Amino acid sequence: MRITPKQEHINKMLNTWQGIDRLMKERGIGPRALASVTGHPEDRVERGIRGEPEPLSSHFLHACVNVFGLKSARAKFFEETDDILSDDECMALLRRASTMSPRQGNLWND
Repeated sequence: MRITPKQEHINKMLNTWQGIDRLMKERGIGPRALASVTGHPEDRVERGIRGEPEPLSSHFLHACVNVFGLKSARAKFFEETDDILSDDECMALLRRASTMSPRQGNLWND
């Protein structure tokens, strides 16, 4: 029996890939470089950023949070690192980064 993902999950996945694509462009990281740093296959990265519903593994999500420097602001102690973030929290960080303008959140340049 094959389980098909719900449309809501597919939309969340596609939005996360859009966030990853935007972050890659902002930081000048190509699919090959992201694949080598995260250990995710390059062809799957390319399919995801093209807008195909490519699944996101937990390892890949956490690696992207590290690569793009999107650590959670809730980490108050040394022990609270990005590896305790859930997959949904990682996806939210990657999606949120894609909706922010490049200068948003920078108080010193106002």
